[in-house]
Amino acid sequence: MNEIEAILKNVLPANKRKKEITQDQEIHDLLPGKYIAENVFLIEKKYQLNSKKHANKITKFDMHPLLNRYTGVKETALQDLLFIDTETTGLTGGTGTYVFLIGVGYFSEAKFVIKQYFLTDVCNEKDLIEVFAQELNLNKIYVSFNGKSFDIPLLNTRSIFHKCNTEINCCGNIDLLHISRRIWKDKLNEFSLQNIEHHILKSNRNREKDIPGSAIPDAYFNYLINKNANEMKNVIQHNKLDILNLAVLLGKMNSILFSEDFSQANTFQIGRIYLQSGYIQKAVDIFKSILTTEPENLPVIRELSMIYKSRGEFSKAAALWEKAMGDDELYAHVELAKLEEHKNKNFTKALEFTEKAILSYNKTQLFDPEVLQKLRHRQQRILKKLELKKEYDSE
Repeated sequence: MNEIEAILKNVLPANKRKKEITQDQEIHDLLPGKYIAENVFLIEKKYQLNSKKHANKITKFDMHPLLNRYTGVKETALQDLLFIDTETTGLTGGTGTYVFLIGVGYFSEAKFVIKQYFLTDVCNEKDLIEVFAQELNLNKIYVSFNGKSFDIPLLNTRSIFHKCNTEINCCGNIDLLHISRRIWKDKLNEFSLQNIEHHILKSNRNREKDIPGSAIPDAYFNYLINKNANEMKNVIQHNKLDILNLAVLLGKMNSILFSEDFSQANTFQIGRIYLQSGYIQKAVDIFKSILTTEPENLPVIRELSMIYKSRGEFSKAAALWEKAMGDDELYAHVELAKLEEHKNKNFTKALEFTEKAILSYNKTQLFDPEVLQKLRHRQQRILKKLELKKEYDSE
């Protein structure tokens, strides 16, 4: 037993705790479920697909190949997904952070099943980790919200700490936080799951009954002291809604990609996701479609021009660089200088574009000595080539 466990154990000894429990205070008195290990209470709920009981209908959907490739997971069927969310005694992780609630959801035939494992005493955290591990198999793919950075590493750390005979970090992970930041970049000012629910899924939780995530650790410590589980009901409800909305959110993302209706999304970022995932032509099509309505969109011009350059389509790339040069984009001057120097062998034009690049650098106030050094070096190299060409022509 480590120091924290000892403190918590001494706060409320077991014999005293039993005397203080009254009717309708413990979790098993407030919610239907069963104990599946010492101090581990399981709550299970099944939702009919397309049910109106949840604000956003949970429906079956196909996984778009882009999401699989972008997140680095294999081709995924719906039944391979395990939606997961944890509640812990701290929001930053670390060795002193305990997991006290693990919620998972998955599609099973015509239903969406949610299982929530609630720990009534931190001394039995090992049992909680081990019963959760029984839900896992090597074919499962986690679906989480910041789970790649928080939930899964913490579960793995606690598993190692307790010397559990299981590997928590064995699954791929579709982290919806990172994808949401890309798809709705500049559309939202804050990327909590609740904010996405409100603005993207158009779902409103009952704010009066819902407990803020920041208040959950203190609520659990209060529960450990007084063993009144009324507030834990709200925590468990909060966890359940998170899991339900993970399923709805992933369905929403797939719907956007399959329908190609990007009106409520950041089309440029979706194009970049296609590009980074190796779907080059699809990215080109998206960028070109943006330029039909936003011909001066500089980020799109840059991305598309670099694709043309990588393909060897220099005339198309140059046309875009010349357009960007009108807005004094430093990279455009540099790229045109490279094109004239190395491909067209027009050193006079190459020098002209390089000197424009130096002027552009001075206007941008980058204060990056390395960038300026490279520009000066290019300028001197081209000047030498011009001198050599002049000597050659004069012979």
